[in-house]
Amino acid sequence: MDAITFDGSCTPNPGGCMGLGWVVTLQNNSFSILGNDHLEKQTSNNALFAEYLALKKGMLEYVKADGQGPLTVMGDSQTVIYQMRGIYPIMDDEIWNIHRDITNIIREYELDIHFRWVPRMQNKQADRLSKTKHKVRIEYPNDREFIIDVRNSPAIGKLRKKIASMNAAPFPTNAMYKRLHVSIRDVLSDKDLFELREMAGEKATKMLIETFPGKRDKNKYYQAQALRWMLRGLAVDLAIKKVKFDINNKKINGNRRTLQSKNKNPPAKKKTRSSSGAKYYLNRRAFAF
Repeated sequence: MDAITFDGSCTPNPGGCMGLGWVVTLQNNSFSILGNDHLEKQTSNNALFAEYLALKKGMLEYVKADGQGPLTVMGDSQTVIYQMRGIYPIMDDEIWNIHRDITNIIREYELDIHFRWVPRMQNKQADRLSKTKHKVRIEYPNDREFIIDVRNSPAIGKLRKKIASMNAAPFPTNAMYKRLHVSIRDVLSDKDLFELREMAGEKATKMLIETFPGKRDKNKYYQAQALRWMLRGLAVDLAIKKVKFDINNKKINGNRRTLQSKNKNPPAKKKTRSSSGAKYYLNRRAFAF
C-alpha cells in the first residue's frame, strides 16, 4: 500500500514561520519522495494551517508521481486526521478552503484513501523535514539536465543500460550508485580536466567548481570524475551525486578497515607478576632494606 506522512510547524505559534514536511512512499518503487517548504512570518500563520499545507503538498507529489492507491495518509495531528475523516468539525474558513482542495484531489483522481493518526515518534522523518532549514530538491526524470544523450555517448553495453536506468529513476538507490562503474577504460578515461571542461561546456564546469571548490588535486579529480559521468550520458545532478557517493563510500570503507585492523591486533597486555598464597604486608619502619 502507498503511504504519505506529513507534518507542519509554526514558530512561534501563531504568527511565526511555517515549516512543511512530507514523505511519499510508493509500493512499486524502492524510493520515497521527500519534500519540504518554508513560509515567512504572517499574522495568519498557525500550526494547524501548516499541517494542512504539508498534507496538500504531499498529495500533489503523490499524484504527480502517478500514485493510484490504495493510499494511507498518516500524521501526528489528530485534528487534521479527524477532520479529514469527518469526525471533527471545521470552524475556520482558511482551513475549510484547503480541506476542500485536498478533497477535490481525492475525487479527481478517484483515490482509495485512508487517514490514520500516528504518534509523533512514528512521524520522525516528516517532522525532521518540516524543521530542516535547507530545501530538499525533488528531481523528476523529465526535469533533469543532460550534456549528451546516453545513446550517443561513449558508454556501451551494460554501462549504458545502468546509466539509462538511473536517468529514468526519480531517486536512484545507493545500490544503483554502487553498481555504476567503468569495467574497461573508455575514451574519456584518459582525458584531463582541461579537455573534459571543453567538452562539457561552461555551465557544467561552473557548477562543478561550485560543488567541489578549491585548487587542490583531489578537488580537480572530483570535478574530472563528475564530468566523465556527464559525458557518458548520466544526468548532471546524478553525476554529482555519484561522485559524492563514491567519496562517502571510500571514507566508510577506510574507517571500517581501520577498525578491523585494530581488532586484529589488540594492544599487548602488560605482564604482571602473579603470586600464589597469602599476601603479607610488612611494616616499612620495622623492615627497611
